[in-house]
Amino acid sequence: MKNHTKKYFERLYGEGQGARRPAIGGKALATDLGYPRQVVEAVPGALWEDFLPCGDVFPYVRPRDGDRVLNLGSGAGVDSLALRLAGGFRGGIVNADIVFSVLEKASRTVRQAFPGLRFDWICADGEELPFAPGAFRWVIVNGVLSLCPDKEKLASGLGRVLEEGGILAGADLCRKGPLPDYFREEPDAWAWCMTGALSRAELESLFHTAGFRGLEWISEPMDEFFDRVVFVYRKR
Repeated sequence: MKNHTKKYFERLYGEGQGARRPAIGGKALATDLGYPRQVVEAVPGALWEDFLPCGDVFPYVRPRDGDRVLNLGSGAGVDSLALRLAGGFRGGIVNADIVFSVLEKASRTVRQAFPGLRFDWICADGEELPFAPGAFRWVIVNGVLSLCPDKEKLASGLGRVLEEGGILAGADLCRKGPLPDYFREEPDAWAWCMTGALSRAELESLFHTAGFRGLEWISEPMDEFFDRVVFVYRKR
């Protein structure tokens, strides 16, 4: 399933060739979710084309300039731009994604549109994070957890790369109950953060077992099957 999801996003980011795009995304979704106005107005259209978040984590990520931030599953890097443009953060930010093409396009677009802003761009698998223990104070995972088949390995890796007391801020879909069979029969539903979604109880158990303590949980109904959630955890 990981290979199918990766290929889905490779097709989607490759000018949408052969991939069905979710009904809403990009600038319209950012506006709907409440992203800062200055970010919505400043980000180039080429980045909005590849922006498919599950929620707005910006209000819950408050790094100081000496901190380091990992934006895992960064895609176009809009959450990282929000930290620079609206948050004024000047510390190190690593944008990491499993799909090389989106990183190549985003890094080129950001350099052209914002030549004074520096980011690191790394192609990496969330289940095999290539970072030293305690490398980051903050980790963002926006629409990542539901895409990952081995969620225990992902959660353990996030705990490893966070320093003690570090903060994990994420957004995703949570299922309200058992899903109908057609979600399992539709392979692209994994790429839409649906088939791989956890329930709230499962998500809380996952991060508790991995050594995190819950700080915030914000939920809003999306449809009859899913809630859209933002969650914040601290590494114990």
